[in-house]
Amino acid sequence: MATPLLEIKDLQTTFYTEHGSVKASNHVNVTVNKGEIVCLVGESGCGKSVTAMSIMKLIEAPGVIEGGQILFQDQDILTLGNKALRNLRGNDIAMIFQEPMSALNPVYTIGDQMMEPLLQHTKLSKNEAYDKCIELMEKVGLSRTKQLMKSYPHELSGGMLQRIMIAIALSCDPKLIIADEPTTALDVTIQAQILEILKEINKELQTSILFITHDLGVVAEMADRVVVMYAGKVVEEGTVLEIFKEPKHPYTKGLLHAKPVINKFQERLYTIPGQVPDLSTLGDHCFFQDRCEYRMDICGQSMPALTSESTTHCVACWLYKEAPRKKGLKI
Repeated sequence: MATPLLEIKDLQTTFYTEHGSVKASNHVNVTVNKGEIVCLVGESGCGKSVTAMSIMKLIEAPGVIEGGQILFQDQDILTLGNKALRNLRGNDIAMIFQEPMSALNPVYTIGDQMMEPLLQHTKLSKNEAYDKCIELMEKVGLSRTKQLMKSYPHELSGGMLQRIMIAIALSCDPKLIIADEPTTALDVTIQAQILEILKEINKELQTSILFITHDLGVVAEMADRVVVMYAGKVVEEGTVLEIFKEPKHPYTKGLLHAKPVINKFQERLYTIPGQVPDLSTLGDHCFFQDRCEYRMDICGQSMPALTSESTTHCVACWLYKEAPRKKGLKI
């Protein structure tokens, strides 16, 4: 039986703006087991990154984590003080951000920034920390490591910076890595190399990974399980095979349909009609109803709960409730 490492329970993260309250993470539930890669999928603005930032307790005003629990090894992160959080971040949980240039400090060398977590969280001397950094850079496929230690972020390419971020994330042997779209700005060759590095880390060290992306090609390559988010809510969850072979939610089906297929000619790529709704004006109904070709009256009246289709597959859609089945609806 799988052992949960991270359990997000009923997470509610809201941003209070002059245009109203935006429920970016709306009663979200996600579990990451030990040694598992879970991909969090959805369009931009669906709440993926906010959920990740909430795990690290990095939400700042006007954002507020209003409710729920984030259990890491059965300890609720949301109840930790600043000192305990500093010990957790970078040590037990590490994060790889989407844009390494903005995540790294431009006035400090790569070496200084790589050595900082080692000196803070371990008992290594400066010389030992330096040697560890060289080892980590070589592990992620970087060369001229001693020169890189003296370099500044602006002197490196995007691919090199992302490898540096992975090396920093690995420095204290974390139990969980949160990777927030780490390959978005990279060309396909570098992207493939980064994904391979993360898979090797997962396999060799049994490090759990929560991988956030909108790229279904990356999901197919990386995931053990997939969690699909839409408008701040989880709408479907299952193993990677279940999501790709038997998707249930119309939104998941739309995402898969929109993915280009090699050697298949298409005059025009499929797009899901409409846009992600304004999260400040949502009511008590299915948030996908305005974009869904299977819409029924009940979709505009009540929010479907996340219900199990199997032991590993669940979906939040009225098409899979008892009443619509009696009507003979198919999807």
